[in-house]
Amino acid sequence: MFIGRKEELDFLEEKYKSNKTEFIVLYGRRRIGKTFLIQEFIKNKPHVFYSAVEVTDSVQLTKMSTIVQQYFKKDIYSDRFSDWEALFKFIIDNVNENKEKIIIALDEFPYMVQGNKSIPSIIQKLWDHYFSKLNIMLIICGSSMSFMEKKVLSEKNPLYGRTTGVLKIQEMDFESSRGFMGKGSLEDHINYYSVFSGVPYYLSMISPEDSFENNLKKNILSNNSVLFNEAEFLLKQELREVSQYNAIIESIALGNTKINDIYQKTGIEKTKIPFYIGSLIELGIVRKEYPSTIKTKEQIKSRMGIYKIDNSYFRFYYAFVYPYISELLEGGADIIYEEVILKRLSMFVSWEFENIAISKLRELGKNNLLPIRPIKIGRWWHKDNEIDIVACDIKNNFIFGECKWKREKVSSRTLEQLKIKSSNIGEKVKRSSYVLFSKSGFTDEILRYAYKNKEVTLVDYSGIEPRII
Repeated sequence: MFIGRKEELDFLEEKYKSNKTEFIVLYGRRRIGKTFLIQEFIKNKPHVFYSAVEVTDSVQLTKMSTIVQQYFKKDIYSDRFSDWEALFKFIIDNVNENKEKIIIALDEFPYMVQGNKSIPSIIQKLWDHYFSKLNIMLIICGSSMSFMEKKVLSEKNPLYGRTTGVLKIQEMDFESSRGFMGKGSLEDHINYYSVFSGVPYYLSMISPEDSFENNLKKNILSNNSVLFNEAEFLLKQELREVSQYNAIIESIALGNTKINDIYQKTGIEKTKIPFYIGSLIELGIVRKEYPSTIKTKEQIKSRMGIYKIDNSYFRFYYAFVYPYISELLEGGADIIYEEVILKRLSMFVSWEFENIAISKLRELGKNNLLPIRPIKIGRWWHKDNEIDIVACDIKNNFIFGECKWKREKVSSRTLEQLKIKSSNIGEKVKRSSYVLFSKSGFTDEILRYAYKNKEVTLVDYSGIEPRII
């Protein structure tokens, strides 16, 4: 069953229905769901779909030759075309026989180029002279982020400037990911999302009828499970010096968020750390975060930026799996779960709850369900002051938010404390409003207050669906 990806499918459908030739580059990290997205999109449409593998160029050409001949139902009296140019020219010569737009989808394109570096130049030449005049939609897809960005999209390469659309596939958001988790409370689903992240392949491992504990042990803590080695496998596929990257990611996962902190923790040469982190940012594993009130043009000079793990599975893996590899290899999943994970799980999930709340606030803003329409939303901090969410509009009207992942209902005291913290923000605030997110609901007192005061919004996550008050 295909779950989510509505915006991505809508984008591809819009391109398919256009009255011109389309050339789409679609890429994203391994396991993110690119192939499933393409396969869902091409259903019931004329298409040639080829997923490349790591083989020699000759074998690759033979495999795609077979698929092309089968689609057009024409025999070339050989097991393969003489070369790639002959194969693509065969497609060009036969594509006009279809009145409906034909999709040519080349999945894992980097494997094709790995065996024959001339393929991008061949496609570029044929695109300029033939393909661009035909009723086709060419999709080039790849999992190697560095290859797709540096060898396909960058201006120094043959295919630069030919694309009519670029679709970078990101993790699924929380609401879309819930489709993998079966029936359950928001708390259960947020726990899952905080560990398995928004990567469809990871989410597909969840057995909704089983407990959260068993799903964790079976899919991540067991040394024979796929996700036990997934993080390091992905790093080895994309990067060299994996030991250096392991050390940096573990350091950030444990709360070392600045270059100097990472240096002190890892001992890696300080001047090399920005390069390593840059590679991790390209892969979507790490991100640099600034207080939401800092303007984009000021971020380069600001010293307020901190590094965060940008994928909850990686954050979980380097906080709870990587440091205890030896114990887990000896079958110690029960002990690690009970003595380490359970004691820190609530705090771990609370950070992801903030991310979910920020996404929810964006959604509420788009649907005009807030006192203002925010243009910037994020966390805020300065010295010892921190606010979970600070959002503002173009007129300097602000929303200040707090997220509480705890068993107790949120009371008016939380609102009062938020008002005090927000008075120290150091910005010219025209008008203030407030939003509180709670795992366990709200006291009657603050509910009555919110009903009477429009500047306060409450978002209750104690049930099956978020409730806006």
